[in-house]
Amino acid sequence: MKHLARAGALLLLVAGGFMFMRFATSQASVPMIGLVRENNAVQWASLQPRLGTAAQCVKCHGDVDMQWSRSAHAGQSCEACHGAADRHMEFGAIASPANELCTTCHEKIPGRPDYFPQIERLDHYPLQACTTCHDPHSPAAAFPKIPHNVQGREDCLACHGVPGIANIPPNHANRPVELCLGCHRPKEGGSP
Repeated sequence: MKHLARAGALLLLVAGGFMFMRFATSQASVPMIGLVRENNAVQWASLQPRLGTAAQCVKCHGDVDMQWSRSAHAGQSCEACHGAADRHMEFGAIASPANELCTTCHEKIPGRPDYFPQIERLDHYPLQACTTCHDPHSPAAAFPKIPHNVQGREDCLACHGVPGIANIPPNHANRPVELCLGCHRPKEGGSP
């Protein structure tokens, strides 16, 4: 009978030790991992916001908003591309979006609808930044500037469309060369 009493006492001691450790670690981990036992809604409401609305951006960037609000990207928040506004408001500088950001939405992948603008990254000017040709604030109305002098090279299709020299976007296939300079302009200070 003594052995049962010892086993029972040992079991109670182990269970008591387990309960003590569980209680002690849960009390320490609540503040450590950010959980709160107080009024959670009040705590969240008291935090300084990191993300803003486009209306906050328009206060200083009205010129960009005129393009953006009428573009295909109007449904996106400014912060979707530029990051949280709190750092911009605090430090002034803002990082420009990288090429990878454009392809987050526009890389051709199975499952995206055919009507959505998509590219094959390796076939669509892989060595140039997207913003070389496209204005993300006004993507539909952006007619890319020609990054080179075209004087004496008015036959755009002599190079563009020739495999290995310069690819031509699929939506430009079978267009006559006379249409090129109707949309694409030489760089500032360049001559057509």
